[in-house]
Amino acid sequence: MKKLYFLLFTFSIYAFSFGQVIISDDFTYADGSLVGNGTWAWHSGTVGDLLVSSGQVVVQHGAPSEDANLTFTTVSGNIYFGIDFTVTSGSAIPGTDNEYFAHFKDSGFGFRGRLDVVPGLLGGDFTVGISSSTSTAQAIWATDLTFGVTYRAVVRYDQDSGLAQLWIDPTSSGDTSISGTADGATVIESFALRQSDSDNNETVTVDNLVIGTTFLLSTKENKIDGFSFSPNPTSLGYINISSRSQTALKVNVFDILGKQVINETVSNNRLNVSSLNRGVYIMRVSQDNAFVTKKLVIN
Repeated sequence: MKKLYFLLFTFSIYAFSFGQVIISDDFTYADGSLVGNGTWAWHSGTVGDLLVSSGQVVVQHGAPSEDANLTFTTVSGNIYFGIDFTVTSGSAIPGTDNEYFAHFKDSGFGFRGRLDVVPGLLGGDFTVGISSSTSTAQAIWATDLTFGVTYRAVVRYDQDSGLAQLWIDPTSSGDTSISGTADGATVIESFALRQSDSDNNETVTVDNLVIGTTFLLSTKENKIDGFSFSPNPTSLGYINISSRSQTALKVNVFDILGKQVINETVSNNRLNVSSLNRGVYIMRVSQDNAFVTKKLVIN
């Protein structure tokens, strides 16, 4: 059972306190193939082509061809995914041969809630589109986006109607969104990343994946400036926590069952974890209206 729990927490599966999260992954893996980490699995293309680099997944539209998926426990009703993504390219996205790079996958291997990179509408670098099930975007974000800038995409998929909806950098579900076309009921069982050829063969880096049943969970983290903590794993009975701000850090630690085991305010840059048994925990740290969520391993 302990081995199972460790496997689950490799990518921070939790559903407590701060929302109905099904699964999340911050891609803190060694550089190299994504497949083989956690339960990421190959489903098409050349094995080993989909890479992790500096804690992000590199999705390339060009020669690399591997597509991979992450399965999770199925739920009913609405399901969301949120990702941070950054697009880079040598020139503005041209033409009509545009490619989706992130999507849900249903039990019949159908691709749902597809997120596309498409040409800018106003002469900018690019924008994005959403499709409920087709390979071409059914609706396009009306504001052009910029290469090298990180955006948060939030996609809702209604499993009862088959309708996908997209927000960019939202703060609530009431913000501007666009929707595809409903395509009938289905059951979502995994999230996938896709590499393929396109007119410009742009590169998309993906980070901070969250999949859940409520919109709140998919909101982009307002990260603590200069946050760091060490050692991790630790067997010392403490960890050192720091940031660029002098304000005290509020720390909540949760065990594998979602029970809060530490609730402390840290002002001396050191958190006492001597009360924790060996295992994997989730640590949520907040400061100055910003927060980060990290895995904590006690040896």
